[in-house]
Amino acid sequence: MYVLVDPVSTGRELAAAFREEGAHVLHLYEAPLHAEHALDTAPHTHLLARTGPDAVQEAAQMLRHEPVTAVIAASERGVLFADELAHVLELPHHEHRLAAARRDKELMVRALEDAGVPAAGTRTIGSVAELDEALDAWGTAPGTPLVIKPRDSAGSDGCTVVTSRAQAYAAVEATLTRPNLMGETNTDLLLQEYLAGTQYIVNTVSMAGRHLVTEVYRERIDTIDGAPVLRHIVSRPQLDEREHDLVDYVLRCLDALGIKEGAAHTEVMLTAAGPRLVEVNSRVMGPSLAPDPYHAAFGYSHQHLVAERFLRPQEFARRFDLPYGGGRTLVKIFLRGFQNGVLASVEGARVLRRLPGFHSIDRLPATGAPIPDPALTTGASGIAYLVHEDEDLLHSTLEFVHHLEDDHAFYRMADAPADRRHAPEPEGAAA
Repeated sequence: MYVLVDPVSTGRELAAAFREEGAHVLHLYEAPLHAEHALDTAPHTHLLARTGPDAVQEAAQMLRHEPVTAVIAASERGVLFADELAHVLELPHHEHRLAAARRDKELMVRALEDAGVPAAGTRTIGSVAELDEALDAWGTAPGTPLVIKPRDSAGSDGCTVVTSRAQAYAAVEATLTRPNLMGETNTDLLLQEYLAGTQYIVNTVSMAGRHLVTEVYRERIDTIDGAPVLRHIVSRPQLDEREHDLVDYVLRCLDALGIKEGAAHTEVMLTAAGPRLVEVNSRVMGPSLAPDPYHAAFGYSHQHLVAERFLRPQEFARRFDLPYGGGRTLVKIFLRGFQNGVLASVEGARVLRRLPGFHSIDRLPATGAPIPDPALTTGASGIAYLVHEDEDLLHSTLEFVHHLEDDHAFYRMADAPADRRHAPEPEGAAA
Protein backbone atom coordinates (compact mmCIF):
# COMPACT_ATOMS: atom_id res chain seq x y z
CA MET A 1 0.00 0.00 0.00
CA TYR A 2 1.14 3.53 -0.82
CA VAL A 3 -0.17 6.30 1.43
CA LEU A 4 -0.64 9.71 -0.21
CA VAL A 5 -1.07 12.44 2.39
CA ASP A 6 -3.46 15.29 1.56
CA PRO A 7 -3.84 14.67 -2.21
CA VAL A 8 -5.18 18.11 -3.12
CA SER A 9 -3.98 20.49 -5.86
CA THR A 10 -1.49 18.55 -8.02
CA GLY A 11 -1.71 15.71 -5.51
CA ARG A 12 -4.76 14.62 -7.47
CA GLU A 13 -2.60 14.11 -10.56
CA LEU A 14 0.00 12.30 -8.46
CA ALA A 15 -2.69 9.96 -7.16
CA ALA A 16 -3.96 9.40 -10.70
CA ALA A 17 -0.45 8.39 -11.84
CA PHE A 18 -0.32 5.68 -9.15
CA ARG A 19 -3.84 4.47 -9.94
CA GLU A 20 -3.03 4.24 -13.67
CA GLU A 21 -0.57 1.49 -12.81
CA GLY A 22 -3.00 -0.38 -10.60
CA ALA A 23 -1.23 0.47 -7.35
CA HIS A 24 -3.11 0.04 -4.06
CA VAL A 25 -3.20 3.64 -2.82
CA LEU A 26 -4.76 5.13 0.31
CA HIS A 27 -5.68 8.82 0.19
CA LEU A 28 -5.09 10.00 3.76
CA TYR A 29 -6.53 13.39 4.67
CA GLU A 30 -5.79 15.50 7.72
CA ALA A 31 -8.89 16.55 9.65
CA PRO A 32 -9.12 20.17 8.36
CA LEU A 33 -9.49 18.83 4.79
CA HIS A 34 -12.88 17.23 5.44
CA ALA A 35 -14.49 19.01 2.45
CA GLU A 36 -11.79 17.76 0.08
CA HIS A 37 -12.13 14.26 1.49
CA ALA A 38 -15.89 14.32 0.93
CA LEU A 39 -15.35 15.06 -2.77
CA ASP A 40 -12.71 12.35 -3.30
CA THR A 41 -14.19 9.43 -5.28
CA ALA A 42 -11.11 7.18 -5.06
CA PRO A 43 -11.80 3.66 -3.73
CA HIS A 44 -9.58 3.97 -0.63
CA THR A 45 -9.71 7.21 1.37
CA HIS A 46 -9.54 8.04 5.06
CA LEU A 47 -10.17 11.25 6.99
CA LEU A 48 -8.33 11.56 10.29
CA ALA A 49 -10.42 12.54 13.31
CA ARG A 50 -7.68 14.14 15.38
CA THR A 51 -5.21 16.97 14.73
CA GLY A 52 -1.60 17.73 15.61
CA PRO A 53 0.65 15.00 17.09
CA ASP A 54 -2.43 12.96 18.00
CA ALA A 55 -3.29 12.68 14.31
CA VAL A 56 0.09 11.10 13.55
CA GLN A 57 -0.47 8.53 16.28
CA GLU A 58 -3.99 7.88 14.99
CA ALA A 59 -2.69 7.26 11.48
CA ALA A 60 0.22 5.15 12.69
CA GLN A 61 -2.06 2.95 14.78
CA MET A 62 -4.37 2.44 11.81
CA LEU A 63 -1.52 1.58 9.42
CA ARG A 64 0.94 -0.23 11.66
CA HIS A 65 -0.25 -3.69 10.63
CA GLU A 66 -0.91 -2.78 6.98
CA PRO A 67 1.60 -3.57 4.20
CA VAL A 68 2.60 0.10 3.76
CA THR A 69 5.51 0.56 1.35
CA ALA A 70 5.79 4.36 1.40
CA VAL A 71 4.18 7.50 2.82
CA ILE A 72 4.27 10.34 0.29
CA ALA A 73 3.37 14.02 0.64
CA ALA A 74 0.79 14.64 -2.08
CA SER A 75 0.64 18.43 -1.61
CA GLU A 76 2.36 21.23 0.29
CA ARG A 77 -0.16 20.75 3.09
CA GLY A 78 0.93 17.15 3.59
CA VAL A 79 4.71 17.67 3.71
CA LEU A 80 5.21 17.76 7.48
CA PHE A 81 2.62 15.08 8.23
CA ALA A 82 4.07 12.67 5.65
CA ASP A 83 7.56 13.19 7.07
CA GLU A 84 6.42 12.47 10.61
CA LEU A 85 4.24 9.50 9.74
CA ALA A 86 6.98 7.85 7.65
CA HIS A 87 9.38 8.36 10.57
CA VAL A 88 6.98 6.78 13.09
CA LEU A 89 6.33 3.83 10.75
CA GLU A 90 10.10 3.48 10.16
CA LEU A 91 9.73 3.81 6.40
CA PRO A 92 12.40 5.38 4.17
CA HIS A 93 11.88 9.09 3.78
CA HIS A 94 13.65 12.42 4.10
CA GLU A 95 16.04 13.18 6.95
CA HIS A 96 13.78 13.58 9.96
CA ARG A 97 15.79 16.17 11.92
CA LEU A 98 15.40 18.65 9.03
CA ALA A 99 11.65 18.19 8.57
CA ALA A 100 10.72 21.68 9.80
CA ALA A 101 13.31 23.28 7.49
CA ARG A 102 11.53 21.79 4.49
CA ARG A 103 8.46 23.94 5.23
CA ASP A 104 9.60 26.92 7.30
CA LYS A 105 11.40 29.32 4.97
CA GLU A 106 13.61 30.85 7.66
CA LEU A 107 14.76 27.43 8.89
CA MET A 108 15.35 26.54 5.23
CA VAL A 109 17.82 29.42 4.90
CA ARG A 110 19.53 28.47 8.17
CA ALA A 111 19.95 24.86 6.98
CA LEU A 112 21.68 26.11 3.84
CA GLU A 113 23.97 28.35 5.87
CA ASP A 114 24.84 25.44 8.19
CA ALA A 115 25.81 23.38 5.12
CA GLY A 116 27.92 26.20 3.63
CA VAL A 117 25.48 26.82 0.76
CA PRO A 118 25.06 30.53 -0.20
CA ALA A 119 21.61 31.89 0.68
CA ALA A 120 19.68 35.16 0.61
CA GLY A 121 19.87 37.41 3.67
CA THR A 122 16.78 36.64 5.81
CA ARG A 123 15.27 37.91 9.06
CA THR A 124 12.06 36.95 10.88
CA ILE A 125 9.73 39.76 11.99
CA GLY A 126 6.63 39.50 14.14
CA SER A 127 5.67 43.17 14.42
CA VAL A 128 6.27 46.60 12.96
CA ALA A 129 8.73 47.24 15.81
CA GLU A 130 10.76 44.17 14.83
CA LEU A 131 10.61 45.34 11.21
CA ASP A 132 12.19 48.65 12.26
CA GLU A 133 14.90 46.80 14.20
CA ALA A 134 15.70 44.57 11.22
CA LEU A 135 15.83 47.46 8.75
CA ASP A 136 18.11 49.43 11.10
CA ALA A 137 20.39 46.41 11.57
CA TRP A 138 20.67 45.82 7.84
CA GLY A 139 21.29 49.49 7.13
CA THR A 140 19.98 49.25 3.57
CA ALA A 141 20.01 52.44 1.50
CA PRO A 142 16.66 54.14 0.81
CA GLY A 143 15.03 52.71 -2.31
CA THR A 144 16.71 49.29 -1.94
CA PRO A 145 14.10 46.62 -2.76
CA LEU A 146 13.33 44.00 -0.13
CA VAL A 147 10.84 41.13 0.01
CA ILE A 148 8.26 40.54 2.74
CA LYS A 149 6.42 37.20 2.70
CA PRO A 150 4.89 34.58 5.00
CA ARG A 151 7.20 31.98 6.50
CA ASP A 152 4.83 29.23 5.41
CA SER A 153 2.51 29.63 2.43
CA ALA A 154 2.41 29.01 -1.32
CA GLY A 155 1.35 30.42 -4.69
CA SER A 156 3.00 33.86 -4.10
CA ASP A 157 0.45 34.43 -1.33
CA GLY A 158 1.35 37.51 0.70
CA CYS A 159 4.66 38.05 -1.12
CA THR A 160 5.40 41.76 -1.56
CA VAL A 161 8.36 43.69 -2.97
CA VAL A 162 8.90 46.95 -1.05
CA THR A 163 11.27 49.87 -1.63
CA SER A 164 10.49 52.10 1.38
CA ARG A 165 9.67 51.83 5.06
CA ALA A 166 6.13 53.02 4.41
CA GLN A 167 5.60 50.20 1.92
CA ALA A 168 7.18 47.72 4.33
CA TYR A 169 4.85 48.86 7.16
CA ALA A 170 1.84 48.47 4.87
CA ALA A 171 2.93 44.98 3.76
CA VAL A 172 3.41 43.82 7.36
CA GLU A 173 0.07 45.22 8.48
CA ALA A 174 -1.70 43.63 5.49
CA THR A 175 -0.19 40.17 5.98
CA LEU A 176 0.61 39.63 9.67
CA THR A 177 -2.09 37.79 11.67
CA ARG A 178 -3.99 37.04 8.45
CA PRO A 179 -4.77 33.49 7.24
CA ASN A 180 -2.59 32.16 4.41
CA LEU A 181 -3.19 29.62 1.64
CA MET A 182 -2.11 26.79 3.94
CA GLY A 183 -5.04 27.59 6.23
CA GLU A 184 -2.71 28.86 8.95
CA THR A 185 -2.35 32.31 10.53
CA ASN A 186 0.74 34.36 9.70
CA THR A 187 2.16 34.79 13.20
CA ASP A 188 5.41 36.16 11.77
CA LEU A 189 6.86 37.06 8.39
CA LEU A 190 10.16 36.97 6.54
CA LEU A 191 12.10 40.06 5.57
CA GLN A 192 14.42 38.95 2.82
CA GLU A 193 17.09 40.32 0.53
CA TYR A 194 15.64 41.03 -2.92
CA LEU A 195 17.26 38.73 -5.46
CA ALA A 196 17.75 40.39 -8.83
CA GLY A 197 18.21 38.09 -11.78
CA THR A 198 16.41 35.35 -13.70
CA GLN A 199 14.30 32.89 -11.76
CA TYR A 200 14.34 29.18 -12.57
CA ILE A 201 12.49 26.03 -11.56
CA VAL A 202 14.35 22.75 -11.12
CA ASN A 203 12.22 19.64 -10.60
CA THR A 204 13.75 16.45 -9.24
CA VAL A 205 12.84 12.96 -8.08
CA SER A 206 15.12 11.37 -5.47
CA MET A 207 15.84 7.78 -4.50
CA ALA A 208 18.00 6.86 -1.50
CA GLY A 209 19.46 10.38 -1.46
CA ARG A 210 20.35 10.45 -5.17
CA HIS A 211 18.63 13.17 -7.18
CA LEU A 212 17.36 12.87 -10.77
CA VAL A 213 16.88 16.23 -12.51
CA THR A 214 13.63 15.89 -14.47
CA GLU A 215 12.93 19.41 -15.78
CA VAL A 216 14.53 22.85 -15.76
CA TYR A 217 12.42 25.94 -16.54
CA ARG A 218 13.16 29.62 -16.93
CA GLU A 219 10.44 31.89 -15.48
CA ARG A 220 9.08 35.30 -16.37
CA ILE A 221 7.93 37.15 -13.27
CA ASP A 222 6.49 40.67 -13.47
CA THR A 223 6.10 42.94 -10.44
CA ILE A 224 2.57 44.34 -10.50
CA ASP A 225 1.39 46.64 -7.70
CA GLY A 226 4.30 45.48 -5.58
CA ALA A 227 3.52 41.77 -5.96
CA PRO A 228 5.52 39.26 -8.01
CA VAL A 229 3.25 37.78 -10.70
CA LEU A 230 4.36 34.65 -12.58
CA ARG A 231 3.47 35.01 -16.25
CA HIS A 232 5.01 31.88 -17.79
CA ILE A 233 7.71 29.23 -17.57
CA VAL A 234 9.74 27.85 -20.50
CA SER A 235 11.57 24.53 -20.30
CA ARG A 236 15.30 24.34 -21.01
CA PRO A 237 16.00 21.17 -23.06
CA GLN A 238 19.69 22.14 -23.21
CA LEU A 239 21.54 23.97 -20.43
CA ASP A 240 24.27 26.55 -20.80
CA GLU A 241 27.27 26.70 -18.43
CA ARG A 242 25.62 28.99 -15.87
CA GLU A 243 22.49 26.83 -15.87
CA HIS A 244 24.59 23.73 -15.20
CA ASP A 245 26.06 25.58 -12.20
CA LEU A 246 22.53 26.48 -11.09
CA VAL A 247 21.46 22.81 -11.20
CA ASP A 248 24.54 21.79 -9.19
CA TYR A 249 23.61 24.45 -6.62
CA VAL A 250 20.06 23.07 -6.38
CA LEU A 251 21.40 19.57 -5.69
CA ARG A 252 23.48 21.00 -2.84
CA CYS A 253 20.32 22.63 -1.47
CA LEU A 254 18.46 19.31 -1.57
CA ASP A 255 21.28 17.64 0.35
CA ALA A 256 21.37 20.49 2.88
CA LEU A 257 17.64 20.02 3.51
CA GLY A 258 17.85 16.24 3.83
CA ILE A 259 15.80 15.41 0.73
CA LYS A 260 16.10 11.65 0.23
CA GLU A 261 12.98 10.19 -1.40
CA GLY A 262 10.43 11.38 -3.94
CA ALA A 263 9.67 14.70 -5.59
CA ALA A 264 11.08 18.17 -5.02
CA HIS A 265 10.16 21.40 -6.76
CA THR A 266 12.85 24.06 -6.31
CA GLU A 267 12.72 27.75 -7.24
CA VAL A 268 16.09 29.46 -7.56
CA MET A 269 17.32 32.84 -8.76
CA LEU A 270 20.35 33.15 -11.01
CA THR A 271 21.90 36.41 -9.79
CA ALA A 272 25.10 38.23 -10.72
CA ALA A 273 26.67 36.64 -7.61
CA GLY A 274 25.53 33.15 -8.61
CA PRO A 275 22.47 31.01 -7.82
CA ARG A 276 20.45 31.81 -4.70
CA LEU A 277 17.59 29.71 -3.38
CA VAL A 278 14.05 31.07 -3.34
CA GLU A 279 12.54 27.90 -1.85
CA VAL A 280 12.50 24.11 -1.99
CA ASN A 281 9.14 22.34 -1.93
CA SER A 282 9.38 18.63 -1.15
CA ARG A 283 6.45 17.56 -3.33
CA VAL A 284 5.47 17.58 -7.02
CA MET A 285 5.22 20.86 -8.92
CA GLY A 286 2.00 22.88 -8.78
CA PRO A 287 -0.51 24.17 -9.53
CA SER A 288 -1.23 22.13 -12.69
CA LEU A 289 0.23 18.83 -13.83
CA ALA A 290 -2.14 17.89 -16.65
CA PRO A 291 0.06 15.02 -17.86
CA ASP A 292 -0.30 15.12 -21.64
CA PRO A 293 1.71 18.28 -22.46
CA TYR A 294 4.60 17.08 -20.28
CA HIS A 295 4.61 13.68 -21.97
CA ALA A 296 4.47 15.39 -25.37
CA ALA A 297 7.55 17.45 -24.48
CA PHE A 298 9.66 15.13 -22.31
CA GLY A 299 8.19 11.65 -22.56
CA TYR A 300 7.18 11.74 -18.86
CA SER A 301 5.62 13.96 -16.23
CA HIS A 302 6.88 14.82 -12.74
CA GLN A 303 4.16 12.75 -11.06
CA HIS A 304 4.63 9.73 -13.32
CA LEU A 305 8.33 9.63 -12.46
CA VAL A 306 7.44 9.68 -8.75
CA ALA A 307 5.13 6.71 -9.34
CA GLU A 308 7.88 4.95 -11.29
CA ARG A 309 10.41 5.56 -8.50
CA PHE A 310 8.17 3.81 -5.93
CA LEU A 311 6.49 1.19 -8.12
CA ARG A 312 9.43 0.24 -10.37
CA PRO A 313 12.60 1.38 -8.58
CA GLN A 314 14.98 -0.70 -10.72
CA GLU A 315 13.62 0.86 -13.90
CA PHE A 316 13.80 4.32 -12.34
CA ALA A 317 17.42 3.76 -11.25
CA ARG A 318 18.51 3.34 -14.87
CA ARG A 319 17.55 6.96 -15.52
CA PHE A 320 20.55 8.12 -13.46
CA ASP A 321 22.82 6.90 -16.27
CA LEU A 322 21.06 9.09 -18.87
CA PRO A 323 22.12 12.70 -19.54
CA TYR A 324 19.68 15.51 -18.88
CA GLY A 325 18.09 17.15 -21.89
CA GLY A 326 16.53 16.54 -25.23
CA GLY A 327 12.87 16.55 -26.06
CA ARG A 328 10.75 19.46 -27.15
CA THR A 329 10.28 22.82 -25.43
CA LEU A 330 7.27 23.20 -23.14
CA VAL A 331 5.75 26.55 -22.23
CA LYS A 332 3.25 26.94 -19.38
CA ILE A 333 1.32 30.23 -19.42
CA PHE A 334 -0.43 31.33 -16.23
CA LEU A 335 -3.34 33.15 -17.86
CA ARG A 336 -4.31 36.40 -16.16
CA GLY A 337 -7.38 38.61 -16.42
CA PHE A 338 -5.95 41.60 -14.50
CA GLN A 339 -9.52 42.81 -13.92
CA ASN A 340 -12.07 42.46 -11.18
CA GLY A 341 -15.61 41.33 -11.78
CA VAL A 342 -17.55 38.42 -13.20
CA LEU A 343 -16.24 36.53 -16.23
CA ALA A 344 -18.56 37.11 -19.20
CA SER A 345 -16.63 35.22 -21.89
CA VAL A 346 -13.21 33.86 -22.78
CA GLU A 347 -12.55 35.85 -25.93
CA GLY A 348 -8.95 34.72 -26.26
CA ALA A 349 -9.47 30.95 -26.10
CA ARG A 350 -10.48 30.51 -29.73
CA VAL A 351 -7.51 32.67 -30.79
CA LEU A 352 -5.07 30.79 -28.56
CA ARG A 353 -6.16 27.41 -29.92
CA ARG A 354 -5.17 28.47 -33.44
CA LEU A 355 -1.71 29.78 -32.53
CA PRO A 356 1.48 27.91 -33.52
CA GLY A 357 2.66 25.51 -30.83
CA PHE A 358 -0.66 25.36 -28.96
CA HIS A 359 -1.17 22.10 -27.07
CA SER A 360 -3.97 22.48 -24.51
CA ILE A 361 -5.67 24.60 -21.83
CA ASP A 362 -6.19 23.41 -18.26
CA ARG A 363 -8.52 24.84 -15.59
CA LEU A 364 -10.18 27.43 -17.80
CA PRO A 365 -12.42 29.46 -15.45
CA ALA A 366 -16.18 29.23 -15.80
CA THR A 367 -18.21 32.09 -17.20
CA GLY A 368 -20.67 33.69 -14.82
CA ALA A 369 -18.26 33.52 -11.87
CA PRO A 370 -15.68 35.97 -10.55
CA ILE A 371 -12.01 35.34 -11.32
CA PRO A 372 -9.91 35.05 -8.13
CA ASP A 373 -6.98 37.29 -7.23
CA PRO A 374 -4.91 37.48 -10.44
CA ALA A 375 -1.65 37.92 -8.50
CA LEU A 376 -1.79 34.43 -6.96
CA THR A 377 -0.11 31.53 -8.74
CA THR A 378 -2.87 29.01 -8.13
CA GLY A 379 -3.91 28.38 -11.74
CA ALA A 380 -7.45 29.55 -10.98
CA SER A 381 -7.45 31.80 -14.07
CA GLY A 382 -6.45 28.95 -16.36
CA ILE A 383 -3.16 27.57 -17.65
CA ALA A 384 -2.23 27.23 -21.31
CA TYR A 385 0.38 24.79 -22.60
CA LEU A 386 2.52 25.17 -25.70
CA VAL A 387 4.81 22.41 -27.01
CA HIS A 388 7.11 22.64 -30.04
CA GLU A 389 10.64 21.97 -31.27
CA ASP A 390 11.15 25.63 -32.30
CA GLU A 391 11.68 27.81 -29.22
CA ASP A 392 11.65 31.05 -31.25
CA LEU A 393 8.20 30.14 -32.58
CA LEU A 394 6.96 29.55 -29.03
CA HIS A 395 8.29 32.92 -27.85
CA SER A 396 6.37 34.65 -30.66
CA THR A 397 3.20 32.90 -29.55
CA LEU A 398 3.95 33.80 -25.93
CA GLU A 399 4.28 37.49 -26.66
CA PHE A 400 1.01 37.51 -28.57
CA VAL A 401 -0.86 35.80 -25.72
CA HIS A 402 0.56 38.23 -23.16
CA HIS A 403 -0.46 41.10 -25.46
CA LEU A 404 -4.06 39.79 -25.38
CA GLU A 405 -3.96 39.52 -21.58
CA ASP A 406 -2.43 42.95 -21.00
CA ASP A 407 -4.98 44.58 -23.34
CA HIS A 408 -7.85 42.88 -21.45
CA ALA A 409 -8.71 41.02 -24.65
CA PHE A 410 -8.32 37.46 -23.41
CA TYR A 411 -11.10 37.56 -20.79
CA ARG A 412 -14.16 39.80 -21.10
CA MET A 413 -15.48 40.82 -17.70
CA ALA A 414 -18.91 42.01 -16.64
CA ASP A 415 -20.40 43.11 -13.35
CA ALA A 416 -22.94 40.77 -11.85
CA PRO A 417 -26.43 41.75 -13.18
CA ALA A 418 -28.51 43.84 -10.81
CA ASP A 419 -31.29 41.27 -10.74
CA ARG A 420 -28.78 38.62 -9.60
CA ARG A 421 -27.43 40.83 -6.85
CA HIS A 422 -30.92 41.65 -5.54
CA ALA A 423 -32.84 38.53 -6.49
CA PRO A 424 -36.06 37.90 -4.53
CA GLU A 425 -36.11 35.11 -2.00
CA PRO A 426 -37.59 31.91 -3.44
CA GLU A 427 -40.90 30.80 -2.02
CA GLY A 428 -40.45 28.84 1.17
CA ALA A 429 -37.03 30.35 1.98
CA ALA A 430 -36.25 30.62 5.66
CA ALA A 431 -36.43 34.08 7.16
